[in-house]
Amino acid sequence: MASVLVVADDLTGANAAAAGFASAGLRAVTASAAERGDVVTEMVSRFDVVVATTDSRHADPRTAQQRAREVVRAGWPVRLVCNRIDTTLRGNVGATTAAVLEEVAGLTGARAVALCAPAHPAAGRHTIGGHQLLGGRRLEETEVARDARTPMRTSDVVGIIRQQAALAARVLDMAAVTGPRDELVAAVRAALDGGAELVVADATTAEHLDRVAEAAVAAAEGTGVVWVTSDPGPASVAMARALGLDGAARGAPLLVVSGSATVLTRRQLRQLAGERGAHLHRVPTPAGGIVPDVDATTALLDELLTAAGQDDVVVLATALEDADVRGAAPADADRIPRELARAVRRNLETHAVEGLFTTGGDVTAAVLAELGSHGLEIAEEVVPLAVAGSVVGGPWDGLQVVTKGGLVGDAGTTVACVDHLRRTVELNRRHVTSAESRTPY
Repeated sequence: MASVLVVADDLTGANAAAAGFASAGLRAVTASAAERGDVVTEMVSRFDVVVATTDSRHADPRTAQQRAREVVRAGWPVRLVCNRIDTTLRGNVGATTAAVLEEVAGLTGARAVALCAPAHPAAGRHTIGGHQLLGGRRLEETEVARDARTPMRTSDVVGIIRQQAALAARVLDMAAVTGPRDELVAAVRAALDGGAELVVADATTAEHLDRVAEAAVAAAEGTGVVWVTSDPGPASVAMARALGLDGAARGAPLLVVSGSATVLTRRQLRQLAGERGAHLHRVPTPAGGIVPDVDATTALLDELLTAAGQDDVVVLATALEDADVRGAAPADADRIPRELARAVRRNLETHAVEGLFTTGGDVTAAVLAELGSHGLEIAEEVVPLAVAGSVVGGPWDGLQVVTKGGLVGDAGTTVACVDHLRRTVELNRRHVTSAESRTPY
């Protein structure tokens, strides 16, 4: 499951929030959930952070709440739920904060409390004395006071939230935030003991946000409180760090799919196993048959990917030994790559893989078709006739791929291709992906 679920009220804010998590080493995706919250369900098994855009900043409060609730339900369970709000507090800040709190409380059966730290120091948004400042000025003194749809008449964070939600609130002022750690923890605990549903924190630096998040986690120990965040993104990243959800992105295995029965391919796979510890597995077929058993192959690959670690290479091949090579009628020859591709697609719906290496032209085409790809964006040639790129279009848009023919290269070529794939996915791990539903409207 994903570690973090973010409900964002607009696309640009969603992208910014996702970028913040990606910079913290988490694999992040943005997904449009304005019309269908269930798109989130399809993403939580594939990414560390799912940022769902509800396009509700200027919707009526009831609609905004409903969309937020749908996203939380669709993405559950996760370790942290964040309500991404505008840096100038425009829109349905109170309504969505209340909705996310209520939904998390209902799903966990625990007391949910929102940490609202709306500062975004890198963007010149600060919170002092419970008031939001834009470029050092209160919101009501800036151009957002004249916003056509949501003019900001006050900078009082609690007051803005209470325009839409009657939440019991406490403010952690700058003296508490910058004071000794034990006193800050005590201040947060006092707010919790006093029945706070919302804790608003002052901050002017990223360090302040880290201090507040760490204190919040410490103060909640043993209380049964589940924290939710309501902020533009930086405080949510700080909370993820405080909860131990950050660090180097948890990688997923590489998947190798071989539909080639050539002597060269089999030699390459054996060398991959010997030099890189790849796990080789033959595709299951019915007794006496040569066409993959889709259900059995799906089950085998499910077992392999479930057990695989981030440094593993899982290999699924139609032929590994001489005995596996048998003549095929034209009809069977056409079915072999298609059935293998079906099993691969079924597993990629529920398992994350960092990258995909295919060998054999027919199986490559079949897998790309099953994944709903429009093609490959070619990045470079790893060795002559072996290319690296990424999937274009479809639910797996951006998936890193290396592919080659069954008669390409020498004994070490597959090792070189898999090594290239590993390097590429490590470089791309922190990029934010924008994903679409694989389920048609």
